[in-house]
Amino acid sequence: MKKMSPILLSAALALLLVGCSPKQSHTKKAANKPNLSITTKSSAASSSTTISTTKNSSASTTSSSSTQVTSPSQVESQTSELAVPSTSEQPLTDTSSSQVTQVDPLAGYSDLQIEYARVWLTFMGSTIPDDFELHVHLSPAGQPIDPYDNGSLTYPTETVTLSGKYSYQGLVVYASNHDGTVTRYPTPSHWQMSADQASDPEAIRALTQNVLDQATVVPIPTGDSEQVKRLIAVTVID
Repeated sequence: MKKMSPILLSAALALLLVGCSPKQSHTKKAANKPNLSITTKSSAASSSTTISTTKNSSASTTSSSSTQVTSPSQVESQTSELAVPSTSEQPLTDTSSSQVTQVDPLAGYSDLQIEYARVWLTFMGSTIPDDFELHVHLSPAGQPIDPYDNGSLTYPTETVTLSGKYSYQGLVVYASNHDGTVTRYPTPSHWQMSADQASDPEAIRALTQNVLDQATVVPIPTGDSEQVKRLIAVTVID
């Protein structure tokens, strides 16, 4: 019996070890389960964190996008600024309709022809007989005022003598000032004096001095262009 007791003891220990092994395995498996649960929770937490981060990123993107949206009032303001032209720019003006070409009815006539006609119309009126002729005589400076009698004074400048076809139609003696005015001399068409005066040089001198003293500067209007053309048509240069 004493020799068998070690053997029995060994067998009992072996059985004890065999019986404990499943429990340990179960215990190990059971012990591993909390680890799996923890891992799952950790993964879920990580996923939740990732989702939350994604949501935050999406919310941040949405917030950023919303801050960049232009309000309607800003759009209208920008549109108005584009629509209103700058005041510093000069507006374009269509001048083609305002520039009307005016034809000069006296084009083709010389200045002297126009002058003779206008001077006659100014001093003798606009009545022009059907058989009228405008005679023009040019005299140089120093021409005697009374060429028929001795003692006459002379014109200081070149003069123009205008007369009609007949002596009763009038006489105009003037000097052009070339500025739209003329100096008219009141020279008579006929010198009314006695024979004694005509033979007295001093008397003739006094008469002609009076003509110079009574000379006047007169502006010449443009007059009626049709009448000017009519007079030019019947002008005769002597």
